Amino acid sequence: MSSVAKAISSDHGGDRDGGSVSPSRSRSAYEGNGGTRHGSEESNTYSIRGAGGSGGGGKGSAGDGSTLRIIQHGIGTGRGGKGTPNITGGRGKNYTNAFAGSKIKHLKKPDGVPLWRKDIQFQFLHLIFNDDKKVFTNSYDGTKNRTFADVYVDAMARSSKTSKILRDKLLSERKNALNMAMVCLLVNLGRMNTTLNFFPEMKAQLRTYHAIPSLQSYTDPTAYKQLQDAPRLKSILKGACEDRKEPVTIEHLVATPVPRTNPINLIFLLSTYAPKVTEMHFPPDIDFHDLVMRAQLSSRTRATAFLWLMWWYLESNFTAEDAVNNPYGEGLPIKGTDIPRGVPAFVHLTPEEADAENVDGEDEIEFGERMQQERKSLFNNDP
Repeated sequence: MSSVAKAISSDHGGDRDGGSVSPSRSRSAYEGNGGTRHGSEESNTYSIRGAGGSGGGGKGSAGDGSTLRIIQHGIGTGRGGKGTPNITGGRGKNYTNAFAGSKIKHLKKPDGVPLWRKDIQFQFLHLIFNDDKKVFTNSYDGTKNRTFADVYVDAMARSSKTSKILRDKLLSERKNALNMAMVCLLVNLGRMNTTLNFFPEMKAQLRTYHAIPSLQSYTDPTAYKQLQDAPRLKSILKGACEDRKEPVTIEHLVATPVPRTNPINLIFLLSTYAPKVTEMHFPPDIDFHDLVMRAQLSSRTRATAFLWLMWWYLESNFTAEDAVNNPYGEGLPIKGTDIPRGVPAFVHLTPEEADAENVDGEDEIEFGERMQQERKSLFNNDP
């Protein structure tokens, strides 16, 4: 069993709710990382205390009093006690979210109000999908030396839920494909739920319309629907996880040879097991979902940490040598393991510096306001 699998299957020390950490971070800054966990390999059940607490006893308790539990089933068996979801893999029902406590905050605004650069953390998304390091392997055909954007867009295009027309556009219109991939990543991470749509004329119960000026204002006005709506994007992402047998737990993932899975499935897994991923890779004052949520960490360092995790889980053998030689930076020490698997250090920003990273252009502001007025004019006579 690899060191990562062992870490997932066993306790390792360090309480995550220690004192505050200086924004100026050194290599040793992550050494307080960890968190008390109680569980066993036989049951593969972990009770995790929510933010601001440490694990203890049979069930963890989140700060709001709710219970967070990760249920990790035996690989390929799908067997368990009453109420255990079957997550054995295969077509049609391959990916199952087994973690009931993922608490990322969804993007939510009144109907018609645009999603500005700061809302979607545009610079973070831009840096990820414009990274030029060709260090990934296409999990479908084994092609090496691909960028992250290459393998992500390819997985979107191969989804059984992607129409032939859209598939052709994804493979031939790079800019539009990357715009769609940015929104897909927000859905993939759970930051954007399926109540959002991006077409002003669409009206449905429990759905809200929002323009995304940074992604829509520079495209062909007749092709604004290239973003699709959030429910369709979610369907495409799910298709990429269900069309073939994919790893359904992190333990299953690390036991699978490279190429292990596509990046869409990996991101669902990391989001599902976010507390464990946080414990294994992040400093005490930062968690996995801060990558897309926390604007006062620089976009560059958040994007680097995200891509570091992508390469670690998709391409590495989970060794100390791999952690040191990760193309996105040398891993930092983590308490409880000899493998420096902490993501590279983050740079903290002032509120003013954070705002300066995502400034909407004049054309974008004009587009957003115009689309907001168009939405109002379309439905101003509705009861």
